Order: sequence, then structure tokens, then C-alpha cells
Amino acid sequence: MVEKEEAGGGISEEEAAQYDRQIRLWGLEAQKRLRASRVLLVGMKGLGAETAKNLILAGVKGLTMLDHEQVSPEDPGAQFLIRTGSVGRNRAEASLERAQNLNPMVDVKVDTEDIEKKPESFFTQFDAKVVFCPVKEALEVDWSSEKAKAALKRTTSDYFLLQVLLKFRTDKGRDPSSDTYEEDSELLLQIRNDVLDSLGISPDLLPEDFVSYCFSEMAPVCAVVGGILAQEIVKALSQRDPPHNNFFFFDGMKGNGIVECLGPK
Repeated sequence: MVEKEEAGGGISEEEAAQYDRQIRLWGLEAQKRLRASRVLLVGMKGLGAETAKNLILAGVKGLTMLDHEQVSPEDPGAQFLIRTGSVGRNRAEASLERAQNLNPMVDVKVDTEDIEKKPESFFTQFDAKVVFCPVKEALEVDWSSEKAKAALKRTTSDYFLLQVLLKFRTDKGRDPSSDTYEEDSELLLQIRNDVLDSLGISPDLLPEDFVSYCFSEMAPVCAVVGGILAQEIVKALSQRDPPHNNFFFFDGMKGNGIVECLGPK
């Protein structure tokens, strides 16, 4: 049984009832740390929505959803916080109502400014910052080393698919689009050949049908990856368990995920 909030710190009876199952799972102290934490979430597409949902339900003190982009016609397919008819609205603002309704005890806010324009002082108000950003340097591996060659056979092909998508984004300044499906499909195949060839790897590692999975977010994949991502944030805020080391890849077609330790060192 959890007592009412006291001067020394605690949670109210209402919060105890709301978070009863979580408190039983990871303990009262961990829940208290969550209730004292403010999180910045940058990017409110499908993955951002799933991450926001899980953090709000977990019971953080506050969540700020930052996104300066407008809702596209494709967004509602994987972004369940956005209501039908919201195309053209700011993506964060269109997500606010449903996000807040998930848990009225969490202070949910929106910010529509471009993150690139934010001063460093803006970020100091948050205990955790979740930013979906390029990870090219973190994913760089010298596959010519003997150790890397030995690990190659057991490295998930999703790693190399991500390299292809990162190169596409670098070259085109955007993600593959259904509006230019034929053009982008050809470019993805060419990038696959170039990237894998530069790594000394056969292009057959990524069969040509990978192209058809690169043109939109898949709601079930967002749900799984968003759950894992939110779990890692909860770990950090609650100080309960160590994080994954160091990349989580999920194959939506096969329905399986794997943790890989990759990087330049």
C-alpha cells in the first residue's frame, strides 16, 4: 500500500492507484523518479507517437512534443495521435489532444519551433532528450579488420539496410517517397550495390525486394520499436536497469528484433 504524498516526497493515492502495476514491477522509488522527470521528444511521426504514448502512460512529470513539420497525407497511417482531417496542421499540435487524454496527470506540451533554432539553454529544463537524428558515425564499422570479418556472418542485414537508407537521405535530403517510387526504387538499389561493394560485401545480402519496405512507416513496427525506445528512457530515468548495448534492430517482415553492439571501436 502506498501512502499519500508527504513533505519528504512520495506519490498521492490517486497516483498509487493509477500506477499500481508499474510500482509492483519496478518499485516505488523508480516510479517517484519518473514522476519527477521531464522529457523532450523531438519528432512526432509514427515512432514518436508510440514513444510519447508509452512515456505518458508510464507517468513522467512532463512531456514536451517538439515538431515543426506539418501533417502529411501519409502520417495518419502510422501516427494514431493525429485525428483524421489534420493534414496541413502542425504535427505536434495535432497530437496534443489525444496525447493528453492518455493520462491527465502528465503535463503534456507542444513546441512548434525547429530544434535547430533552439539555444542550448532550452535543453537544460529536461531530464531526458529524445531526438531522432542521423547515426552515421555511430554505425561506422571497419569491416576490413579480422574481428569485424568474423562478426559479419552474424550481423543482422538490417544494419546494412540502415546504411543504405542513411546514404539515400544524405544524397537526396529526404526519405524515399511514394510520389517518386520508380525513381527512388532505382536509386535505393544503386545505393545498395555501392554501399555493400564499398564494404566488401555481396549485394545479395539485401535481396531486391527490400526496396518495397522503404516508403512508409509501418504502424506495427512503430509500436514495437516505440515500446523498446520508451523502455530504454524509463530505464535511464528510473535508474533501474542498464540500457541495451548498443543498437536495437527490428525486422517488421520477420517479426523479430536483435540487439547488436556496433561502432567504430
